[in-house]
Amino acid sequence: MIFHKRQNFKKPLKALLSIAVTVAALFCVSTPVLTHAEVVDRIVAVVDDSIITLSELNVAAGMALNKVKDEKKGGKKDAKVVRTGALDKLINQKLIKHASDSAGIDVTEREVDNAIEDVKKQNNLTKKNLMLALAQNGLTMREYREQMKAQLREAKFVNMEFKSKISILPEEVEDYYRQNIEKFLQPPTFRARMIFLPSSDISVQQARLSVIKEGLKKNERFADLARQYSDGPSASNGGDLGWLSKGELDSVLEHEIEKLEKGEVSPVIKRPEGIYMLQLTQKREASPASLAEVTPSIQQTIFSRRLKNRLSSWLKEERKAAHVEIRL
Repeated sequence: MIFHKRQNFKKPLKALLSIAVTVAALFCVSTPVLTHAEVVDRIVAVVDDSIITLSELNVAAGMALNKVKDEKKGGKKDAKVVRTGALDKLINQKLIKHASDSAGIDVTEREVDNAIEDVKKQNNLTKKNLMLALAQNGLTMREYREQMKAQLREAKFVNMEFKSKISILPEEVEDYYRQNIEKFLQPPTFRARMIFLPSSDISVQQARLSVIKEGLKKNERFADLARQYSDGPSASNGGDLGWLSKGELDSVLEHEIEKLEKGEVSPVIKRPEGIYMLQLTQKREASPASLAEVTPSIQQTIFSRRLKNRLSSWLKEERKAAHVEIRL
């Protein structure tokens, strides 16, 4: 029997560490950098009373380069540019950590446990799978917990200093909606009813089909005939398939529906599993979603942009005031 297509979505294991970013992204924080607790060979940067080691930079640059390769699908980007960007992020993290410490912000071990559990759930990972994924990225569980703890602490600081102080006015949302209306276009949709008669018993199938055709000639309601004679899953609801977008129904059935005007019934559609009859009941052309429907997403867009700008400005000022020495 052919009805709606099903899709199977699985997140790749290599996305594990980027999923960890999602935990902090709930607070709109920058991407974490993975570090090792190994003995370092030399210092590459000093930020006030903190240092950044060569090993930290190598790992951060390696992860950033891998991310670029994944996103670009083989596209090239100068390794020197990636390395410079990685060091820049490390310096920013030190500045945020100093501010977090000054504000007395801390993270409990339970909060770290909960964040790691979220990562495992979002990736359908067991503890063993998580350990293997970390090992592939050169991390121990202890190092991973430290990184998660630092990330959550930074998230709390950004939330306290910036997020809680941002407000968005209704007129801002309306302006964004009008200026970006094309982003909110919804695809055309249709609603249809279906009668399905399986091929398991041809004599019964043909007898029912004859009765259905005769009923349609007498202007009996398609929905009533579906309730009485259809073996489809929506028969009890008059064969109603609900609202559908292009691609959600089997292509053969969808092609037949596209030929119909509202209220029309299709010819008999023969398939190996049985025969179908369809009725188009409603049709909607492509149109923008209402302002009320998209307000939450617009608010989030404006909020994220504003938070990013404020954090960027704050970091710029902190750099001016801090002692930053690069020793590359």
